[in-house]
Amino acid sequence: MKFFSKLLVVTVLGSVVAINIVAFMQARAMTRFVEGGERTARPEQLGLMDKLGVVVAGVNVPRPRNGNTPAQFALPFTTHRIPANDGAVLDAWHIAGKDNRPLILMFHGYAVSKSTLVSTARVFHALGASALLVDFYGSGDSSGSGTTIGVKEADDVAAVVNYAKRAWPDRRLVLYGMSMGGAAVLRAVAANGVQPDGVIIEAVFDSLLNTGRNRFRAMGLPSWPLAELLLFWGSVQKRFNFFAHNPADYARAVRCPTLILHGDKDARVSAAEAGRIAESMGARAKFVLFAGVPHTPIVAATPGKWRETVGEFLVQF
Repeated sequence: MKFFSKLLVVTVLGSVVAINIVAFMQARAMTRFVEGGERTARPEQLGLMDKLGVVVAGVNVPRPRNGNTPAQFALPFTTHRIPANDGAVLDAWHIAGKDNRPLILMFHGYAVSKSTLVSTARVFHALGASALLVDFYGSGDSSGSGTTIGVKEADDVAAVVNYAKRAWPDRRLVLYGMSMGGAAVLRAVAANGVQPDGVIIEAVFDSLLNTGRNRFRAMGLPSWPLAELLLFWGSVQKRFNFFAHNPADYARAVRCPTLILHGDKDARVSAAEAGRIAESMGARAKFVLFAGVPHTPIVAATPGKWRETVGEFLVQF
């Protein structure tokens, strides 16, 4: 009897240790970019053996590189090197618009670069606005490597806003963020005191914990306790409480007009989760849901409605 009791204890302790090792590796892999190799496919695209590999070793995320530029759409642009915290330098592309129209400061999503913003910037330009497409620290042509999924990226947003105010002092500033970029924008307002004239965000999670839960569900794995352990070990590694990384809470600090765009087929962030951000802002926010759109730049899926919605919002600036 004692033997089986000891075996049970060892089994339970071994399982606890194994689960924590998995969570530690997952957290490390999600916030650390590697040089070379193929990026791990979306959870829905993984086979059983691939999922097992991801569970054990975590995802493989190569350092994001820029592909296309505004030149692909015959848009003249200039490159700007923007100083940020701790000696970092952020790389940005500026596309000039009409003199009487706002400047859109654009921030990309997780594990990609500013080149993913080009098609969206093209529509902003067609609406007369200028655009500044920014590589976060660790991505594209900016210095460094790695990500904090919108936490320290908020410092980058603040640095870019300060730079834009000096470089284009006569322009009204609208912050645009896709996914993680939107989370960084909202955190910059709440934690860094950034005060833009307007905000546009797409596909933004209400809390990082919910995002972690959704990821494990997409892999067919129990979200509890894996999501909680993922955030715990991420917090230890990055020295920030990821349980407090909640854009729905940051949103309460936003005082300017805000447009929240979301696809109703987004498997990463549910419409209800995005709606909580709008609820936090109340009358200051307009929440627009796009039918049939997954977690992707909405302009690529429904360009006509996206342009109409954004154009109406930008008229006030």
